[in-house]
Parts: sequence; structure tokens; C-alpha cells
Amino acid sequence: MKNPLKDFFYFQKSDRRAIVALGCIAVFAIGVLMVVPSPQPSPSEGEGDHAACSHRQTSRRDSSPSQGELERVSASFDPNTVDSLTLINIGLKPWKVKNFLHYRAAGKVFRSAEDMGNTYGWTEEDVAMLEPYVRVGEEYRRKEKDGKRWEKREQWERKEEVPERTSNKFHTLTKVDVNTADTAMLRRIPGVGEKISEAIVRYRQRLGGFHSVNQLLDIKIVSPELLEWFTVSSSPDIQRININKASFQALNSHPYISYEQTKALLQYIRLYGDVKDEETLLATGIFTREELEKLKPYIAYE
Repeated sequence: MKNPLKDFFYFQKSDRRAIVALGCIAVFAIGVLMVVPSPQPSPSEGEGDHAACSHRQTSRRDSSPSQGELERVSASFDPNTVDSLTLINIGLKPWKVKNFLHYRAAGKVFRSAEDMGNTYGWTEEDVAMLEPYVRVGEEYRRKEKDGKRWEKREQWERKEEVPERTSNKFHTLTKVDVNTADTAMLRRIPGVGEKISEAIVRYRQRLGGFHSVNQLLDIKIVSPELLEWFTVSSSPDIQRININKASFQALNSHPYISYEQTKALLQYIRLYGDVKDEETLLATGIFTREELEKLKPYIAYE
């Protein structure tokens, strides 16, 4: 079998060069054909029609609503009936949705997106974000004037349904024993409500009973005009404190004995023994004579 490579060397030197040159040209031509793309044929008449049809379809798609507009239409809501999930999906924060639902539950009617902005914690940006989605129902589109008329009618109907409560206040001046009256009796006095009646009962318990109606003025919320409605029996039942045996808490809880006076009194008794009488107590210097006059009806020495 002949070897082409061996025969190649039998050619003359000039022939071999020619063969190599031809081979290089052939390789170069093949490479060019592989790199350069072939020319595309011009479209035929049918293909032109197909391209025009495609252009018209694209134009129709461009003129149709965008995806965002379709989402707005599908997510539109009436603020008077919308649920929390719809508002959250649009982008409102859950805590703001909760405030809105509480506000609506209180009886608020929304006639526009601006009305929603009255919710606690809402901003103008929240209203602007929701405005494209708001579609208020026809039944909620009443004019403000009609709405007020409707609200007044509802108030009038509620007033008719609830019978008017008869006042149990005294119509003429009536003396009330400040040491025996309960809060219900005290509230029958004109000008005395729940707070004043409860304050009187609490102070009476701390004192151990009133020996004068003027002591009511110790209570800051009791005005002097109310004193004419009260009386104290000639022999009031006053609870007295034995200062020689009373505990720190019992002494300190009395309105007429301060914390410092309580400490000083107990220390005196511990060092010098029991206090025998009013003059001995005054001599201790713990109380002034004026303070002792106020305290005298409430202390005992045996």
C-alpha cells in the first residue's frame, strides 16, 4: 500500500510548496464559509401579511389595560365593608388595619378615601395608596346634609326608646347625718356625685367619725356650699385610739397624726412610759396646742 506522505517527498521542492499553499487556501476558505452567515431571503407576500397581522395584534395589546390597572380593578373595595385581608394585601400595615376596623366598628361611615384618613395612626401616604382602590357603595354616598339629618333622626329614635330616668336628688334642703349616711344617701344631695360621696365615706373611716361638719372641708373636693346639707348628731359615735397601746400603722393612718409624729410618740413611750393625759402629751413637744385640739376627740390614754 502506497504511503501518500512518503510520495509527497518525491515531488520537487517547488511542487511541494505549491501543494502546501493550495492546502492553506482551502483551509482559509472553509473557515470563512463557517464564520460568515448566509444571506436571508426576502419575505414573500404571505410572510409580509403575517408580519402586518402580528403588528396589529401587538398594537391591540398595547392599547389594552396594563397588568397594574387590572389588579386595581380586581382589588377595589368599599371602605364600609372591606375586610382586613384586602387592606393588608394592598400594602397597609396590620396595626393600621386594626385601628381602621375599630374606628368603623364605632359607627363611622366612609364616603371617600379621605374619610379613611381620619383613622388614628394613618398618614396622607396611606390615603394616597388606597385611593385608586376605593369604590364607595351607593347607599353610603348620601350628602353630608342628608347624613346629619339621618343621624339626628337616629338619636331622636334612641331617645324615644330609652325612658327618661327620674332624678332622686333632694328638691328641698334636707339635713343628712354625715356619720351614718351611705354613698347612696350622700348622692341625693345636689352637687354630690360618686366621687364626693366615696371621698366622704373614706375620710370618715380614717378619722373614726366626724365630730363637726366643718371637718368635711378637709376633703379638697368638698365645697363650703355643701355644708348646709350635713349635720352631726349631738353624741356622735367617735372611734378613739389608745396612744399608749396603738400600733405604728394605727397611729400613722390617722389624718391628724403625721409619720414623724408617730415615730416620735412611740419613741417617747418606749423611753419614758405611757402618756398619762393631755398636758403630758403637750409637754412632749410632739404636737402643738392647735394640733392637739383637733386630735383630742380621737385619742385615749387608757
